[in-house]
Amino acid sequence: MRIRLLFGYLFFLMSIVFCAIQLGTLPNSGPLPGGPLLLQFSTSMVCLLLASLAAQSGSRTGNIAISVIAFSVCFLALLSGGILAFQGSSDLAALKYIILLAYAGFYGAFGLAFSFLTGPRPSRELQKNA
Repeated sequence: MRIRLLFGYLFFLMSIVFCAIQLGTLPNSGPLPGGPLLLQFSTSMVCLLLASLAAQSGSRTGNIAISVIAFSVCFLALLSGGILAFQGSSDLAALKYIILLAYAGFYGAFGLAFSFLTGPRPSRELQKNA
């Protein structure tokens, strides 16, 4: 059980690192071939999906930390997309905007799922009465 939690948190941190690398290099790069860009994106998303192993912990503070970090990454991806849109340079491919919006959507959904896990659990007495 502990090894699942350890790998869940490890994969979450790896997805954040991969996403940060891609968010950092994406705005400054010129037109990129789609293959390497999608490979980096899919690697980060696979790590994020494997990070759901951390959901099995009953730790409320861990789930709160994961949801705050995931919402922060979502905000940064939206902010990066907005800055790129305002710059309006012609060498930016539409694929970059799609990647940024997809990061924002995935990390926002992941943070929302973990924020539901931090909510109060219904007591057993309420379930018996219903």
